[in-house]
Amino acid sequence: MGNGAALCCGGEVEAGVRPAMTVHQQSEEELKAHLEEQISFLRASADAYDSGFEGEAKRIAVAIRVLMHDTRNSTSLLGQLGLKSSQFLDTSLPTSPGNMTSHSGLIVTAMGSGGAKYYAFLDDGIEQPTLRDFDEWWNAPVFIDSQKRNVSRKELVLAVANQDGGAHVDPALDRKYADLSRGNSLGWNFSDGSREEAMGGPEKAALRQVCHEVLKTLLAGYEKQPVYPPETMIFGGMTMQVVDSPIPPIETPRPKPQKVGRNERCPCGSGVKYKRCCGALV
Repeated sequence: MGNGAALCCGGEVEAGVRPAMTVHQQSEEELKAHLEEQISFLRASADAYDSGFEGEAKRIAVAIRVLMHDTRNSTSLLGQLGLKSSQFLDTSLPTSPGNMTSHSGLIVTAMGSGGAKYYAFLDDGIEQPTLRDFDEWWNAPVFIDSQKRNVSRKELVLAVANQDGGAHVDPALDRKYADLSRGNSLGWNFSDGSREEAMGGPEKAALRQVCHEVLKTLLAGYEKQPVYPPETMIFGGMTMQVVDSPIPPIETPRPKPQKVGRNERCPCGSGVKYKRCCGALV
């Protein structure tokens, strides 16, 4: 055994050769139990976030990644259960062509005397739900920053889960996500007349709204209303458009009156001198 050979199952095997790994194929019942757990994780995280712990958005991102994200080496839980063919609830505010400001489709701004903050609006203001195919829902832009860079639900979830403390902390972050979460790339500031400050990153509030969309998609009848701070004004879906000024009508210059000599033939065609015809009336 001194040559590095290993003993397995009562017999000696060649050095450096690992025995084949046996696997257990999870049953549909086991996968459904995992789904119930992930939904419970999302509901608990939603409650914790709404109670004031915004860091819970990172665990929301991890649960959504488990449910939704497919790679070459792994299949999402919803994919294994055949549920990605379902219609997903889209609460995002629509983009506006020609909008000159940034776009924040999943959040609103609550502004009061104490400052301004981004909030998930949950069911507030949603009258007619919009349903979309998974790929359209997952990849549609929910942010368009001041540099016209799009951020989708997928990009947001994976940046937080894979890089920014969800399941892993990377030494470097995706630049677009870093600008959104740390650099105020949406470009909104709060001012009370005496001070002005950049608004904090909107990514956590947006993840809270994505969590709400997922729960409403997976749980029939699920509803929840936001709790905004008292005495605040709520803004959402703001746009700024360039509107062409109406072109003033072009005035046609009036023709100058024709000068006719008094002894010339009258221009009316009578054949009489002007002074004895139309000119006699002037």
